[in-house]
Amino acid sequence: MRYRAVIYKICCAVLALCLGARAAAQDPVTITGDAPFASNEEIRLLVYDDLLNSIPRVVATDKIDRNGHFKLTYQTNRIRPVQLAIRTTKADFYVVPYHEYRFHITTDTALFGMINPEKYGGFLHITTDKTDTADLNYKINRFNRFFDDAMGYYGFRLTYDRDPDAYDTLMQLLNSRFNIHYNPENFYTSYIYYTCGLVDKLCKPKDMQNLYERYFSHDDVLYDNPAYMILFNNVYTNYLYNSKYISKDLLTRTINENPDYLSLFNEAGRDPMLVSERLRELVIVRNLIDFYNKEEFDRGNIIQLLKYIQSSSHFPEHITYIKNALNLLSPEPDADYSITLKNEKGKNTDFKQFEGKDIYIHIFQSDCIDCIREMMILKDLNKQYGSKIQFVSLNVDMNKADYDHFCKQYKDMFDWPVLYFNGNYDWLMSHQVETLPDYMIVNSNGRVLYRNAPSPEQGLSGYLMKRFPPEENDDENPLFRR
Repeated sequence: MRYRAVIYKICCAVLALCLGARAAAQDPVTITGDAPFASNEEIRLLVYDDLLNSIPRVVATDKIDRNGHFKLTYQTNRIRPVQLAIRTTKADFYVVPYHEYRFHITTDTALFGMINPEKYGGFLHITTDKTDTADLNYKINRFNRFFDDAMGYYGFRLTYDRDPDAYDTLMQLLNSRFNIHYNPENFYTSYIYYTCGLVDKLCKPKDMQNLYERYFSHDDVLYDNPAYMILFNNVYTNYLYNSKYISKDLLTRTINENPDYLSLFNEAGRDPMLVSERLRELVIVRNLIDFYNKEEFDRGNIIQLLKYIQSSSHFPEHITYIKNALNLLSPEPDADYSITLKNEKGKNTDFKQFEGKDIYIHIFQSDCIDCIREMMILKDLNKQYGSKIQFVSLNVDMNKADYDHFCKQYKDMFDWPVLYFNGNYDWLMSHQVETLPDYMIVNSNGRVLYRNAPSPEQGLSGYLMKRFPPEENDDENPLFRR
């Protein structure tokens, strides 16, 4: 009997190991299709595995062939929100492990050449040969259409009239169609449940107890579900600062005077809506990121606290969120964020050629009249400050031939580099370059020092004058005496 018991325990252990390995395995997702309007363009698959900071990551690329065909493969063991992107035109959907997708992609070609087509309704339109009513994307899209229509009808009464009857009617309507209930094991059910939570947040923004009990008192944190994370960000942004259970004096002291995460963590635990240690740590991370841009908090201490949580956290998702936030808030000074560019001779280059200087980037397209006018102002500023800061005009024409024509036409007019962005669309999207002209200041590694830098027409001259004040010449000073 003892021998059988030992064999049984060994079998159970082997089964547990196999199940654990299967849970950790990455299953392939294959996306094939055609996009005839974009032959020879690159198509990219971006996954959102950080929904706290809303940061996408490129996981697969392919060059669309001359017949418009493409194939993308991605490994995952969880349902993920993703984007397909061609240039800066995108489409959102969800991938399910071990699924194959076959898409036909079209778009408004008049908007496809724009730097921010989404602003004018320019998206990639995805269709399939066969409608599958059990497909997750079909079900979520069906729900979203119904929810948007219902909010359009009842929204005014909810937000302006604060009509409780409108709230009750809307929730009854949604329940009758979608059976809204809590089920963290089901992605689709959870998506509906937490999307409807936004209605509660909209109609009862001060009833935190109700929001907590309905949506966050459970043990599960649905890191991969956009509806959960959107509601979480809506409810818990700046929460520590507004909580009546948390001492403002201690909050300030543990952040500004003596960074002390354990005291901050214990103080936050006094709030009955932060009982769960997992939720409490996530809320603290969310709030420290929020506090970084508030004048009353010490930025250096916030970075120190985030790094401490990163090194001590038991929750891998939080470690990823902090790592991404630190890259945004305070990247390492020697980190390489540079991109490959092209010069007017068609040769690859990057920002490292300007080592030792900060770089003022003027982002433009060759058909932008305002952009060209600003370059005439830059010409004067370059004569005055070109030895102290490097000016670069970065062309983002969708068709490189337009950049080449611009260089031939204006090659003798500008005495600073006019470079081509070389199709780095992810760089444009990550820096939210959406309207032109645009401006930023970076170092030679491409690290952004000043994202919304002043324009040549408004503020740049004053900024440069303050940063590089003219050196006094004693010989020309009438008060100087030898």
